[in-house]
Amino acid sequence: MSIEVVRQLSLTEALPDESAGESVEELTFHSSADLIALNARFKTRKPSDIMQFAIEHAKNPIVFTNFRPLAVAFLHLVTRFKKDIPVVWVDHGFNTPETYRHISRVVEYLELNLQVYSPKMSAAHYTAVHGPIPELDTPAHDQFSRIVKLEPFDRAMEDFKPDIWLNGIRQDQNAFRQDLHVFTFGSHDTVRVAPMFHLTQAEVEKYILERDLPDNHDYYDPTKGEEHRECGLMKRV
Repeated sequence: MSIEVVRQLSLTEALPDESAGESVEELTFHSSADLIALNARFKTRKPSDIMQFAIEHAKNPIVFTNFRPLAVAFLHLVTRFKKDIPVVWVDHGFNTPETYRHISRVVEYLELNLQVYSPKMSAAHYTAVHGPIPELDTPAHDQFSRIVKLEPFDRAMEDFKPDIWLNGIRQDQNAFRQDLHVFTFGSHDTVRVAPMFHLTQAEVEKYILERDLPDNHDYYDPTKGEEHRECGLMKRV
């Protein structure tokens, strides 16, 4: 996808649905939806087209974000189509001070409908009982991830009961995501939608720069530890 695509990412430039006259019953979001057809249909479409379709056909959409670097581009795009969409953030408690300040800035700037979910065990509580963050790829780290991220995520899913959850993942982020698609089945009988999936990092950076959006690179996710790893959310179906 070219840089020109990023330049065109806006609500006013969203193309009309070329298949508007077709029946979309087989393309609605449910546990047996024809995602092969959806992915084929939107493989070369702009993120704004994907967002428009998702919002128009979802019954109860929500957003999950971790406010990682460049995430503001995705949040900006989503809220252009549905201003009051619930934006769920799992605050594991181990974020950097600058990340917390950045989140406050983004929430105010985009007027996000932020829904915060925290672990039942705070970061201070976890550290006092279990010690520091465990080493990666160990049973202890798997348990740590379940406590600080997966359990709050499951709680949010049970509370909101969405049919789709929008996220900002891209195929160029790691090897696992290269095998995913714009539309994939997620846990809790949902469909995951990644409108920026086919963009490159450079294209997203350009989107942010051209709109002068606030961004932050002082970020650390202890459930991933390293950029190429997954915290577990994307591997659950």
